[in-house]
Amino acid sequence: MKFGLFQTVQWPEGSQQEQQYRNAIDQCVLADELGFHSLWMTEHHFTRHAITSDNIALLSFIASRTKNIRLGTAVSVLPFHDPVRLAESTALLDHLSNGRLDVGIGRGYQWSEYDGFGLHLNEGNERFEEGLEILLASWKSEIPFSYAGKYHSYNSAFPQPKPVQKPHPPIWHATTSEPGLRRCAQNDWGVLLAQGTTNTAIEKSINLYRTQVNDLSIPLELGKVALARGMYCASSSKLALDTFLRPYEQTLELAARVSAPPTSAIGVKHRNPFHLDGEEGIEKTIICGDPEQCTIAIEKLAAIGIEYIILFVNLGGMKHEHVSQSLRLFAREVIPRFTK
Repeated sequence: MKFGLFQTVQWPEGSQQEQQYRNAIDQCVLADELGFHSLWMTEHHFTRHAITSDNIALLSFIASRTKNIRLGTAVSVLPFHDPVRLAESTALLDHLSNGRLDVGIGRGYQWSEYDGFGLHLNEGNERFEEGLEILLASWKSEIPFSYAGKYHSYNSAFPQPKPVQKPHPPIWHATTSEPGLRRCAQNDWGVLLAQGTTNTAIEKSINLYRTQVNDLSIPLELGKVALARGMYCASSSKLALDTFLRPYEQTLELAARVSAPPTSAIGVKHRNPFHLDGEEGIEKTIICGDPEQCTIAIEKLAAIGIEYIILFVNLGGMKHEHVSQSLRLFAREVIPRFTK
C-alpha cells in the first residue's frame, strides 16, 4: 500500500492567505520527512475552497524543500491551459524535482471556474481532448511542429525543456467512465478516484478498470488506481471525529456549492463528484479515528482493490498543529502495518 498527501490550501474566512500557504508547505515538507510516497496538489480558481491557482508554481517551491516525495498535480485542468505552456512548465518542474513529477489531468467540474475564464462547461470534453493531444506532442516532439485545432493553433512550436522522465512524466487521469478507464489501461496511465465517494462506488470503478485491463490482455499493475480520502488520526476515535468530521462536511458542502451552475444556466450538464449515493454515511467515506480504526478503514479499501491512497488532511477550519500531529501519528502507527 502506498500513501500520499492531497493538498488544496483552503482559505477560510478570517484567515490569511500567506499563513495558509505556509501551513500547507510545512505539512508537505513534514510528509517528505515522514516517508510518505507522494504529494498531490489541486488546481482551483476564484474560490476560498482552494487557492492553488498555480499548482505547478507551488510544487516547484516544494520541490526545493523536499528530497524524496513524488510531486503530482491532482489535477491540471487541461481546458484552462495553453497546452504548450503546460508542457513546458511541467517539464521544467520535472527537472527541478529530479524526475519526481506525476501529472494528473482532468477536464474540471466547477461551473464557476469555466464561467470565470469565459468558457462553457459543455465544451470541457472537447477542450480536454485537444489539449491532451497537444500536451503529449509537446513533450515528445523532436522537431518543431505546427497544429491547427478548434481551440489552439501553433506554428513551428518546439517546446523546451523536455522532461527528465521519458517519454514524459507518468500521467494520471481523473475518471470513472468506461472509456476513460479503458484509455488509462491502454496507455499505462494511472487512475485518480475522487474523495467523498462510497466504498460501493469505488468497488464498481475498480471492477470496471479490471474489466478493461482483462479485455485488453494487459497485466494488472499494482498501484495504478489512487483514491483520495479524508483522513485524521488521533489518540481516540472520539477526538478524531470531533476534530475532523464537521470541517470535512463543510469542505464537501462548499465544493458542491461552488461547482454547481446557477439555475439560470439552462442546458449546462453538471456533475458533483462528492455526491453520496445510497445508505453509506459520510463517516464511511473517510479514514478517521485512532490508529486501530484507521487501520480497519484502510483494510476495507484494500479488500476492494485499493493499493494507493492520497490523504486529504489539511481542511480550512483545522489547526496546523493538529494536522501535523495526525500525520506523525499516522506515519508512526498506521503506515508500517501496510508497508512491511
